[in-house]
Amino acid sequence: MTHRFRALAAALFWLIAATSAAPAGATTMREVTEKLFTFSPGGSIEIESQNGRIVVEAWDRPQVRVQMTREVRTSDDETARSLMKQLTADVTLSQSRLRIVSVYPKREKVVGFWDLIGKGVQSANIHYYLQVPRETSLELSTMNGEVRVRGTQGRLDASTTNGDVDVTGVRGGADVRTTNGEIRIARVEGLVDALTTNGSVAAEITKVPSNGRMELQTTNGNVQLALPRDVHADVEANTTNGRVSINYNVTTNGVITSKSIRGKIGGGGARIILSTTNGNIDVGPPRRPKS
Repeated sequence: MTHRFRALAAALFWLIAATSAAPAGATTMREVTEKLFTFSPGGSIEIESQNGRIVVEAWDRPQVRVQMTREVRTSDDETARSLMKQLTADVTLSQSRLRIVSVYPKREKVVGFWDLIGKGVQSANIHYYLQVPRETSLELSTMNGEVRVRGTQGRLDASTTNGDVDVTGVRGGADVRTTNGEIRIARVEGLVDALTTNGSVAAEITKVPSNGRMELQTTNGNVQLALPRDVHADVEANTTNGRVSINYNVTTNGVITSKSIRGKIGGGGARIILSTTNGNIDVGPPRRPKS
């Protein structure tokens, strides 16, 4: 037997032995906890997380309901229980301010062969679902999860890294960001900043202030913006690989091309900047539902 063949046989034997010792499957553990706090309308809530979704909905009560779902996934029950004990949240509460910070297990595990091929991978997630007074300002941050907000009437600041952002029926304006995900904004009053990298941006703004600045931007994706029919705005729209379409009467400033438009709608007003690199830009009134 040649040296090369012996080495190959030894490697094959080691791999078979390792396969027989591999974990049979992963263990997933999930725990749900819920708290109800007295909270004044007009207050502010901050959530700072790393892995997991954040969902916030408005209700007409002077209370905040917080539901926290903790999930761990690992190779065995004992490790799962240990990780669950370490997966917590720090909560700071006053009458008008709530701050929640996720606390994750320390990564002390030595990475071995099975970790590299996905057999011993550990994951720890915290998902939040909140019901809050309607007049609440929100500052929400997570990674590897979506962010959804419904019906609030305070300022909204929301960000994630790998996940979508979905905002509906919000008054007071919004600043939303993601890296790999879609941004969807529906029936929002106020100025909006929406930024993503790999994903489209679709926004319906039902009331635009007479001044101020709004920006919708992506790199790989389309930008769609629906504005009131009587909107007054200064619009600047640019794409590199795509087209620009504005379905309003526009008083132009400079040269109009299929990829770039700059002008005034309704005599001008709030400044609206729209941009993408690989995608189309469409601006127009809300589409009426078909009868």
